[in-house]
Amino acid sequence: MPTSYVKILKNEWRTIFFITGGALALALILSLIQPFQYSAKTRMLVIPSGGGLDAYSALKSAEAIGENIAQVIYTTSFFDKVIQDNSSIQNIWSTDETKKRKQWEKMIKAEVLYGTGMIDITVYHKDKAQATMLASTIANVLSKEGRNYFGMPGLQIIMVSSPLLSKYPVKPNILLNIFMGLLLGLLGGITFAILTFHPAMRGEAPPRPIKVAEPPMHFRPEEKEERKISEEREIISMHNHYNKH
Repeated sequence: MPTSYVKILKNEWRTIFFITGGALALALILSLIQPFQYSAKTRMLVIPSGGGLDAYSALKSAEAIGENIAQVIYTTSFFDKVIQDNSSIQNIWSTDETKKRKQWEKMIKAEVLYGTGMIDITVYHKDKAQATMLASTIANVLSKEGRNYFGMPGLQIIMVSSPLLSKYPVKPNILLNIFMGLLLGLLGGITFAILTFHPAMRGEAPPRPIKVAEPPMHFRPEEKEERKISEEREIISMHNHYNKH
């Protein structure tokens, strides 16, 4: 009879516990060794050019422009404009162009708020002042240079919410990392326990083999007659032996 999964989990709870604990510890260590970063979020309003647009068309146009802005922000052209606009920003960028682009992409997050014509821009940095300064500079560059990326002289990109700094670090997300470590560790422990389970390794007796009944022996008619005569002779011999005594 196959062993049930519930029985396996009960027998192997220690293995599951240690694997889950190891995953939790690893998630916590990886979270703590990363630099803590604060966030500064600003909100921009996109006002398309053209006074003849109805409200619906204007909103859809603003959303399309917002989607393009979210991609323009990550370009090196826009990055250079931000650095040139504010010389107070620390020179933390790598000299390698590939690494510098990755730094910029990880530091900035742009999100279009559909149905509003607005876009949220969030900057992550370990220094509060630098996070706020970068967010403010990005909003300023968008307000001044944004229309040049779309060839729309009447386009307006206005900052409607000044940079709001988080009170506590938002990266890394320790609670989320711990939850993911717990979930992955638990799933990994259960999978390992089931895949490596074997009755012989756990001191359990292996299932007894099923005995197959031997097929009956068949004799030729001559053999049956000979066996019958032999049995009769043995009976007569035993009878004579007892009569003598």
